[in-house]
Amino acid sequence: MPIRMVALWAVRAAVTCGSKDCMVQAILFDLGETLVNFGVGRAEAEGVFRQGARDTYNYLRTAGFELPDFQRYFKTHYRLMQRRYIWSKISGRDFSYMEVVRDAGRKLGLKLDIVTQRELAWHWYGPVRRGATFEHGLHCLIERLALSGVKLGIVSNTLVPGFCFDRHLQQLGLLQYFPVRVYSSDVRYRKPHARIFEIAAERIAVDPVFTVFVGDLIKTDIVGAKAMGMKTIWKTSATTRVVPTANARPDDMIYQLSQLPDVLPRFGWRSGLHVPVVEPVAAVA
Repeated sequence: MPIRMVALWAVRAAVTCGSKDCMVQAILFDLGETLVNFGVGRAEAEGVFRQGARDTYNYLRTAGFELPDFQRYFKTHYRLMQRRYIWSKISGRDFSYMEVVRDAGRKLGLKLDIVTQRELAWHWYGPVRRGATFEHGLHCLIERLALSGVKLGIVSNTLVPGFCFDRHLQQLGLLQYFPVRVYSSDVRYRKPHARIFEIAAERIAVDPVFTVFVGDLIKTDIVGAKAMGMKTIWKTSATTRVVPTANARPDDMIYQLSQLPDVLPRFGWRSGLHVPVVEPVAAVA
């Protein structure tokens, strides 16, 4: 189906709300490739993993730990990661990279306290963090949404420990806008599983029918949110060739988050006064 046709059915499918009965009260966002662009696909994953291993190896060496050669250190973590991944696929439950850090430390004979484990997880996340980008004007947009009175939250599939994302979002100046953050690595359920959406709805204290979910993946974000009764906005790209089936069709679609203020009124959102916000300089340390 041509891209223009995809856009056409999306506009026709858009919901128009004018009453309090369908007024949006909360907006939940996916994180990776929706709020923040990490740009790490399968082709880049092993290189990023190896760099994370190098960063943590150097961190431990600087801290005075006696370490094996790097190749053994890398393979120990890599094999543990593979086992956890297979277990996750079989069990249908997610895992946190903190478990890999802990188990690798034991196998390598390293006495790692919880503070050191958390710093290692942060350093493993470093290559991904350093390559992350976000849309120009994102801070202005998110503050505008927050000032309009809607509650904001994040629901993310990830093996990265939640505290790493929180630390990164703090550096980016975004954490304060998202009091509700649900990471699969913490709650062990992955989208589209109903439980992760239920947890998000419970924490944000808004009925799913008054909630809009914004995400980039049809099979996890859109399908899972729709099953919970949420309205859905698909953040796609102009080059996508994905054509959602009828039961996975989003209520609307955007190419950039900056388009949200144009789309959200169809779901009963009212922007209120726009307050200009100076874009902060994001820390990358």
